[in-house]
Amino acid sequence: MPGRHASHRPAAPSPWPRRLGLSVMAVALIGAAGLGVASVLDTADGECDGPLPVTVAADATITPVLTELATTYADTDPRQGDRCIEVDVVASSTADAVATFGNAEAPDLWIPKSRAFGPALDEGLAEQLANVALSPLVVVMPEEAAAAVGGDEAQISWAALVQGDGPAVIADPATNDEGLASLVAVRTALGEEVDRDQLVQVMTQVSQAAVPTVEDAFAAAAESPGAFTATEQSVVAFNRETSGPRLAALYPAEGTFGFDYPALAVTGAEDDAAARSAAAAFVTYLGSAEAQETIREAGFRSPDGTAAADAGVVDGIRPAMPELLPAPDPALVTELSRQWAALALDMRMLAVIDVSGSMNEQVDGGATRMELTRDAALEALSLFPPDASVGLWAFSILQDPPNDYVQLVDVGPMNEQLEDGTPRQEALVAAVESLPSIADGGTGLYDTALAAFQEMRSSYQAGMVNSVVLLTDGRNEDDPDGIDLETLLTQLTAQFDPAAPVPIITIGMGPEADMEALQQISAATGTNAYHAEDPSDIQSVFIQAMIERQCRPNC
Repeated sequence: MPGRHASHRPAAPSPWPRRLGLSVMAVALIGAAGLGVASVLDTADGECDGPLPVTVAADATITPVLTELATTYADTDPRQGDRCIEVDVVASSTADAVATFGNAEAPDLWIPKSRAFGPALDEGLAEQLANVALSPLVVVMPEEAAAAVGGDEAQISWAALVQGDGPAVIADPATNDEGLASLVAVRTALGEEVDRDQLVQVMTQVSQAAVPTVEDAFAAAAESPGAFTATEQSVVAFNRETSGPRLAALYPAEGTFGFDYPALAVTGAEDDAAARSAAAAFVTYLGSAEAQETIREAGFRSPDGTAAADAGVVDGIRPAMPELLPAPDPALVTELSRQWAALALDMRMLAVIDVSGSMNEQVDGGATRMELTRDAALEALSLFPPDASVGLWAFSILQDPPNDYVQLVDVGPMNEQLEDGTPRQEALVAAVESLPSIADGGTGLYDTALAAFQEMRSSYQAGMVNSVVLLTDGRNEDDPDGIDLETLLTQLTAQFDPAAPVPIITIGMGPEADMEALQQISAATGTNAYHAEDPSDIQSVFIQAMIERQCRPNC
């Protein structure tokens, strides 16, 4: 991305622009006086004594109208002293723009879609001047489908979008503000009564329906009557350009988030007071009545929520400003982003389940530990995407002599067919359901843990999260020929490769689980052990382990 410092250097600026500063108050006062910063500073007539470039890095959705306004602004012959201001608008993602801050490639202005859903930013590197536009997040459906649920006055709910058989489509929250804002809105609507398991199930369903970009969601709308989320402005733009069925924007009853397009002055490698003042002048121009009318005509609202005069006539939106949700808690945004990243990772996992005799013991409620483990494993399988690679071992003592473990299903994509033609997912379900019938004997924990680790290490696949998840309710009870804990830990430490990590995520069930040994086993492979002290918590603990697997082996 072209930066300001590559094309101009500060030249003996007047001290007044430095004192002017970059506060919203200063920009507002200058605008209220009917003067742009550049016009205040312009003291020369005639030819320019060289250009004063101002680079604007903007979100791609607003770049076209900003480019148009930069041209209109140039027609006003804006100057600072005897230098002519030249505004260049470039489309830039938040990640690309922020990466340049503080260096020679930094833009003079940055106008993202929103700060609320982006990365944390050093406040010393960017100062907000004003907001230049507003576009609410909306739920989008084909007009015919929208009419079936109530049309313009439909009271659609964020929570309802993720319930039922067909969740709404969202753009990948990892790379799209619209997708992340949708995830936060759903989480907010579901409330605190939703436990972690339910939230993971919701996020998993949403992740399986997600598309890479908002543009992909619009393209899919031609093939499906389902709902998706996007900005209100993008609905206006689509309806103006389409020759096919039009789309309608629906506004959730709980309120929605607004993308407020803040204009921020950016710090580069060197302080350039002239360029900073010229950038502030352009922001002042963007707040003018003429510029705001152009912004509204492009489908945006003004920062105060005012829509274009003809809004709602043929563009698929409502003229009235919807109720906006408060800015989200940054901690919630970070947590949901982390959880989404965990679910999005390509997974390659070997589940190793204890089928010793103690797993047949009944716990509160009448179910056995084995039955609770079976149910938790079945639930987990339903959460994994179809292309996740999963395998299953069972272990006790001499399950497959001379081994204490037996391979029930080898590791591979769940949507892949086995040699007998059975889809691996069906084979996994059948194997898990059979576990109670083979529960017997002691617990060959250490030999099994080492064998599982070596199996996944020898077949390691780069670009995936390769892991072993081992569930047990007891402690090692192997015969004298088996390895001891010290030998196991020595072997794991020697063979563990941080460049190709295979963490053993251990889960102990009930009060008799040897958590001290399990913690040492997990720690030797860079991860943690989990304890479901109440066996009825096994499902929750298992899901917690899955959610946190993306930070292995560094957490």
